[in-house]
Order: sequence, then structure tokens, then C-alpha cells
Amino acid sequence: MQANYGFFIMLTCCLVSIYGVLASLMAAKWRHRQLYISAKIALTISTILVSIAGFILFDAFLDRDYSFEYVAKNSSNDLPFMFTITAFWSSLEGSHMLWTWLQAIVACIAIWTYTRENEHVMPYVSATLQAVLAWMFYLALDHSDPFAQQLPAPPNGRGMNELLQNFYMAIHPPMLFVGYVGLAIPFAYSLAALAYGDITQGWLKSVRRWTLFSWVLLTAAITLGGRWAYVELGWAGYWAWDPVENSSMLPWIMATALLHSLLVQDKLGQLKRLTIILSILGFFLCFFGTFITRSGIISSVHSFAESPIGENYLFYLIGVMGISIAIYMWRAPSLLPAETEKVWGISKESALVVTQFLLLSLAAIVFIGTMFPIVSEWVTDKRITVQAPYFNAFAPWIGLGFIVVVAIGNLMRYQSDKIPHGKPIILGAVVFAIPVTAWLVIKGEVLRTDDTWRLWAQIVGMYLSAWAIGCLLGDFYYRLKDIRFAWGLFFRRNLAYTGALLAHIGLMVAIVGFLGNYRGLEKKVTLEAGESTQLFGYEFKLQKGIEVKKVENATLFAAPVEVIKDGKNMGVMEPAQSQYPTKMGQTFHEIGIKGDLWNDVYLVMVDFDKATGKSVTFNINVNPTVRMVWLAIIIMCVGGMIALFDQYRGDKSRDVVAGNWEIK
Repeated sequence: MQANYGFFIMLTCCLVSIYGVLASLMAAKWRHRQLYISAKIALTISTILVSIAGFILFDAFLDRDYSFEYVAKNSSNDLPFMFTITAFWSSLEGSHMLWTWLQAIVACIAIWTYTRENEHVMPYVSATLQAVLAWMFYLALDHSDPFAQQLPAPPNGRGMNELLQNFYMAIHPPMLFVGYVGLAIPFAYSLAALAYGDITQGWLKSVRRWTLFSWVLLTAAITLGGRWAYVELGWAGYWAWDPVENSSMLPWIMATALLHSLLVQDKLGQLKRLTIILSILGFFLCFFGTFITRSGIISSVHSFAESPIGENYLFYLIGVMGISIAIYMWRAPSLLPAETEKVWGISKESALVVTQFLLLSLAAIVFIGTMFPIVSEWVTDKRITVQAPYFNAFAPWIGLGFIVVVAIGNLMRYQSDKIPHGKPIILGAVVFAIPVTAWLVIKGEVLRTDDTWRLWAQIVGMYLSAWAIGCLLGDFYYRLKDIRFAWGLFFRRNLAYTGALLAHIGLMVAIVGFLGNYRGLEKKVTLEAGESTQLFGYEFKLQKGIEVKKVENATLFAAPVEVIKDGKNMGVMEPAQSQYPTKMGQTFHEIGIKGDLWNDVYLVMVDFDKATGKSVTFNINVNPTVRMVWLAIIIMCVGGMIALFDQYRGDKSRDVVAGNWEIK
């Protein structure tokens, strides 16, 4: 009975959303306030109803109601409570349901919290968001119904995917979806601006905050996905340029480019059309990534099996892009030109344009590498696979470009070729980077590697990253000095600057972390109980063979290994293989990880003697600077959250120049 209620609720949501689209469009055409209010109420009703449907599905999981086909497919009697909850979004139907639910909530918030400055465009925003929702409700009804039934109900379910029974997968998908649905708001505002014919300061304020909100969540979500791959899959890495990884990265790149475009638009009124294009592309790529995941056209550990939903996503993508291009071509000429004269020279706005060029170049490289195998198979009937070396051939040069533009670009000022305090900052950073690099080299034990090219790549990369951080800190110091270290005044007026400063420092720390891939070490060895082996100054001693443990719903075959570094005992690691009741005979990796800020010791139990349990085969990895990546992402997200609280002033930008607050 509950399943029937859920289905009819989703059907009602679809119909109400269609009404909301029509009412919004008519309200925009006739400037009819009551019609617009009714559209807002329609969206609110849809949000309330889809929330009820979501709680019905949650309740079915908690009650282990296997008359729901989706529950039977993704849950079982042995599943722990946390994973019983997260099983909701562990497969196609539930993840689409969660996305739809979150889209409704975020759209409802956007429709009810706009400023009076945006009132004239809100009917168009409402129409766009409710059109997206109507399609998502239709898809949930016809192609990914989580309320489909099977009767009689089986006594037990098939269980949740064992690889997804991980803490990081409990929070990665919801966070990623919230980031995706947040990018629907700039998209809706962009179509609204085209329909209305101009961009206002209120528009800029709303789009900036929603983009920044999505950027923070996407940054965190992508990192959590990388962390899941690192601790769960056993290949000792966190990013493999997998097609699904790439498809989640593309909206993040567009959101980053959009933030920089909004900066230029805020300060100078330029790049209005580029801002709209980036908003459209960011939204489009969210669903493009989902198409990649759902359609079955790529092979990935992250992807779902092929289903009819993939074809529908393709039609939707064609429709979204076709309608967006048509509206843009029709209405873009109506956008008013900037009030300031367009002069591109050596200035901060030019540095921001270079940043966008680098970001869009990276997006193009990733997009081409992701789509090339699909296109090659379509054209030649032979799939030509693009592997990590293709991406890695470009990534270091893009990273070098980011280092230079972040270091120098942040020192520049708008519409000026002057760099206040440029010489002492740049030269000071050159000196600052020397001891920092030496500290990184010594503490990170970089000199232990025998590969000369990798050694110098590591050292040069560390030095340049430290130099960029020195430039950022030098600029921060002189800005404070110019106002006589009035900290309170500075932060009240410059939360956006402070957030950007932290985000850019985080990026530089991340680059140092990425450089660790140039000197990762690996060893495969079989040990008998009591034997030991060494790698990179670490000694690994298998204590007494296999120990069998029961942890929640899994049986672990663990191999305790004592780890010693330069004579100092670091403790015991317990890599294991796990077995689940729903997949008897099949085992999964449980990784042992131990280390410090500089090196991760990563231990995978490949196989063991099933008869005696005394002989175990391990893959041992020493992964340098991985933890710097996790630290860097925290710094970047904190910076983004600080910037969200900036008291945005619309037509005023703040720069500290020559000891005075310069208002441009």
C-alpha cells in the first residue's frame, strides 16, 4: 500500500510542477503577481509531497519491506543501520529519487528567498526550475521508479553493493547531488536574464552565492569520492582519470570558471555573456555526468548498469542544450554593454581571463579524453581507450599555469598595470620558498628516491608552490599594513578576499600533494608468519598469520603486520579480506593505512594460504604527500565557506591601495 502511495505522490508532483511551469510563464508574460504566487505555491507543494515520498522509501528500508523491489535489490537482513539508511541512494532508482528530492528543496529555497532586486526575473527562474523538476518526476515515474513492487515479498534482500558499504559513500553522493542541484540556480537565473534582457546587481549577488555554495560542496564531494577509492579499492590511488571521476570534475571546473567570470563582471561589468554560457555549461555537465554514469556506455567501477534511463538522459541533454542555445542566440544581443570601457592590458581582470582560459582548457582536455573512446567506437566500431598518461601529459603544465597566475594575478589591481609592493612581495617570496622547500624535502624524505627526473620534478614543483604561497601571504601582509593592521575592519570588508586567499593557498598545497605521485613506491611480497620485509626505510613483520574476526555484517580474514620505521615501532596494521553473507565465496579488500603528513604506508592483502593461514601475500605501497591533498581540500572548503559570508555590496568592489580603501 505504501508503495502505491509513493507512486501517486510522485505523479501528483509531476502534474503540479507542470502547472508551476505554465503559471510562471504566464505570470512573466502578463506580469500577473497572483499567477506567480500560485506557481511558488505549486513548487512548495511539490517539495512537501516529494519529501513525504522520500520518507516513505526511507521507512521501507528501515522496516526491511522487501515488497519494494528497490529495497529487496539493495538491502538485506544483515545490513547495519547506517548502511540501511545509505542504501536509499546506493543504486539507480534511489539516487535519482534523492537528486529529485534535493532539487525540489533547493529550488523552493531559491524561489522564496530572493531579494526584491530580482523580483522581475523570478517568474522565469521559477519556470526553469519547475521544468527541470517536471522532467525528473517523469523519469522517476516511468524509468526509475523506486516504488515498484514485487509480490509476494521475499524473506531477505539481495544486499547492498559491498564496495559501497563505506563511510565515505554514505556522504559522498548526497553532497555531490546538492552541489549539482545548486548549479541549477545559476542556470535558471541565466535563462531568466536572457529572457528579461539584462543582468542586475541583485542577479549577480544571487548567482555568485549559489555558485560558491555549489563549488564548496562539489569540492568536498569529489574529494570524498577520491578518499573512498583510496581506502576501498586497493590500487593505492585516489584519482585515476576514470570517466565517472572526470564527469564529476567537469561541473566543478565550470563552477570555478564561473566564479572568476563573476568577479570580472562585478568589478567592471564585463563578460556578461561568458558568465551566462558558463552557467549553462555547468548545469549541462551535471546531467552529462549522470548520463555517463547511467547509460552503460562506459566501463567504470563507479558506473551503473545500462538501463533505459540513459537514452532519456540523452534526449534531455539535447533538449537542454538546444533550448539554451536558441534562447541565447535570440536574446544575448539584448544584454546591455558594460558601463566601463573595455581595456585589456596587464591587470587583474586580464589575470582572471587567463585563469578562465586555463580552466576551460583543462575542461576541454578532460572532456575529449572522456568522450574519445565512445566517439571512436561509434565511428570505427573499435574502442580506443584513453588512459591516465594522456591526462598526465597536460596536467603538469596546466598546474604550472595555475601557480603563476595565482601568484602574480592576486598581486594585481583592476584596470591598472601597477602592482602595489610588487617587487618586495615577489622577491620576498623567492627567498621564503627556499627554506620551505628545504623543509619539505627533508621532512618528506624526497632525496631517498633514485629517479633523478622525478626528484627534480618534485623539488621544482614544491619550490614554485611555496613561492606562490609566499606571494599570496605577502599580498595579505601589505594589505593589512596599508590600513595599519586594522584586523576587524579588514575582515569585515574583505571576507571574500580572505576566502579566496585560503582557497588559493589550499590549491598550492594540493599541488604539492599531487606531486607525490612522482615518487610513490610499491612492492609485492609473500611472508610467512614471523618473517619481515623492508621498503623505503619501513620494516613490515607479519606477526602470526591470519586472524578471523566478525565486524558487523562482515567476516574479516585479517593479517596483523607490525610496522617499524628507523627502529621506531609505529604500531600494528591489519589489512584484511572481507566476506559478506550475501556474497559468500567472494572477498573484498580492507586496506591497512598508517603514516603521517609526509607518507602513507598502504598495505593490501592480496591472497593468503587458505589451509594454514600462515602465508600471506601483500602489496605494499609508500604514498608520499597524499595527506597534503586531504588537508588542502579542507583549506579550500573553509575558504569557500568564509567567502559565502561576505557582505556583498553589488556595485562596490574593495581593494586596499596605498594605505586607503579604494572604492571602485
